[in-house]
Amino acid sequence: MKTSARVILAIVLIAALFGCRETYTPPQITTNTNYLVVEGVINTGTDSTIFKLSRTVRLNAKTTTQPETHAIVTVESDANASYLLKEITPGTYASAPLSLSGTGKYRLRIIANTNTHTTYLSDFVPVKNSPPIDSVGYSLPANGVQIYANTHDDGNATRYYRWSYAETWNFHSNYDSEYIEVNNRWINFRTLAQRIFSCWASNTSTDVVLASSAKLTRDVIYQVPITIIPSPSQKISVKYSILVKQYALTEDAFNFWQLLKKNTEQLGSIFDAQPSSITGNIHNIADSSEPVLGYISAGSVQQKRIFIDNTVLPTGWGRENPLPGCAIDSLYPIYPPYPKPLPSQLTVSLIYYNEYLALMPNVPMPGDTTFWFASRPACVDCRLKGTVQQPSFWK
Repeated sequence: MKTSARVILAIVLIAALFGCRETYTPPQITTNTNYLVVEGVINTGTDSTIFKLSRTVRLNAKTTTQPETHAIVTVESDANASYLLKEITPGTYASAPLSLSGTGKYRLRIIANTNTHTTYLSDFVPVKNSPPIDSVGYSLPANGVQIYANTHDDGNATRYYRWSYAETWNFHSNYDSEYIEVNNRWINFRTLAQRIFSCWASNTSTDVVLASSAKLTRDVIYQVPITIIPSPSQKISVKYSILVKQYALTEDAFNFWQLLKKNTEQLGSIFDAQPSSITGNIHNIADSSEPVLGYISAGSVQQKRIFIDNTVLPTGWGRENPLPGCAIDSLYPIYPPYPKPLPSQLTVSLIYYNEYLALMPNVPMPGDTTFWFASRPACVDCRLKGTVQQPSFWK
């Protein structure tokens, strides 16, 4: 009897434990803050000035970005000159080179596309021109390709630096499809324009890369780490290119980016930096308590590009494991009309239903049935991860 009572008590406790559980959703996940995010630099050099405007979204939202469209964005000088930026894509505003004076101060004005036409204004900032990038290079530690940059300022006037980058890489699909289905029946040899084996993909930096020589006698930055590419990455499977951009910062701007880096990249354990409030230099002129994310700087930007070919890397680097299901199958022919549902055996009809892509036919022996070698589109069509259009800067 005692054993039965214990069993019943255990069942009751388990039922209570699981039956009374309720999902807890922290308020920070569902709160719709809708804060304005401003990204960009007032370029006083020979390049375009580009700003991206967006709004923050809830942590549980299905979308990760919310562009701020149809805003009025202008650059203003302390000499009362104004320069309008045009919206070139949703949330992205740009102008041709502005040819701004290096001795003036500049700010950004944003009139948001809301019923109240809320106006945001940055503080006036001085021009900080970046010195040239001395070099962009790479080293080969055991875990991948480490990209780094070198720079210096003989006048010891820069001291605070930030870098961003855009990377592009050439890659190949697992298999080369030499044939293509035409007119829903025949499979013909692909022309050069129809090949889907070699593609290019691109990515832009999201990490904050900073360095300072403020505590050094000379204004020299040596081999600051820009990014590292893991050794099995597809990025270095054929050929890789990176365009590094360098910005000169004021001390206040550097402190803003450093705090942003700590809050976004260095949290997660009890030994990491604790989250803290980030204050930029952009404000809602009607409500100074509204948070606005971003820091406006002005100055010329320096850039340098390098290429890395897989042939200069250790053997085996850049080769990712094949995707699951990337086997080469044999498809036997049946002829139209194709039955639905499809036959259980692998047949050429799967090519016409876009379940497979043809690689090449077998070489039949007398008495054999002709069949096609084929594989799944994800293993054959590189366009699913990139574009066949070669970039204009590609060597």
